[in-house]
Amino acid sequence: MKKRNFKFISKFSKEKRGSEIITTPIIIAMGMLLVSTLIVFAINILKPYILYEKLSSTCMKYVFVMEEFGYLTRIEKRNLENELLEQGFEKSKLKISCTDTRQTYGHPIYLNISYTYQLKLPAIGDRNIPMNLNRESVSKR
Repeated sequence: MKKRNFKFISKFSKEKRGSEIITTPIIIAMGMLLVSTLIVFAINILKPYILYEKLSSTCMKYVFVMEEFGYLTRIEKRNLENELLEQGFEKSKLKISCTDTRQTYGHPIYLNISYTYQLKLPAIGDRNIPMNLNRESVSKR
C-alpha cells in the first residue's frame, strides 16, 4: 500500500495570513476607541449627579453649623464658599442665601444653595442643569 500525503488547506493558511496582520490591530484600535468614547460619555453624564451629592452633603453640614449658632456667620459663609470651590464648583455659577441674623431657640433658619452646571456633550450639545438645594431647620441656640 502506498501512503498518500494529503495537504490540509485552511482558509487561515500561511499564504493568507497577511490580511490578518493588518486588520486585527485596526479592529482592536477601533474597539478601544469606541469603549473610550463611551466611558468619557458616561462620566460626563454622571458628573452632575456626583456634584449634586457633594452640594447636598456640604449643605447639610452647614445647616448643622447654623443650628448651633442660630444663623450662618460671615466666617462660616466664607468657609462654605471655599469648601465648594475646593470641590470643583465655579464661583460665578454659585449662589448662597441663608439666615444671616441670629435666631433664638426654636425659630426657623434656612440655607439655599443654587448652582448651574453646564453639561457639554459632543453629539448632543450644551445643556444647563440647575441644582437648587433648600434646607430648613430650627435654631438650637
